[in-house]
Amino acid sequence: EEVNEVELRELLKKALTELSEREALVIQLYYVEELNVYEIAEVLEITTGRVSQIKKSAISRLREFIQKID
Repeated sequence: EEVNEVELRELLKKALTELSEREALVIQLYYVEELNVYEIAEVLEITTGRVSQIKKSAISRLREFIQKID
């Protein structure tokens, strides 16, 4: 089980390199730093709608990357 967790972390790191800088930042702020969309919008000085678009695009790209590997 530990090996699977390590492999999963490595896969996720690799997948994150496929994202644009802004997409990776939004993912990190949302999932790691646990900021909400409003807080991310303030930090990046963009609208909440744009944060949502970036997050959705990033998740889609991450899914595509992981599906290619499986």
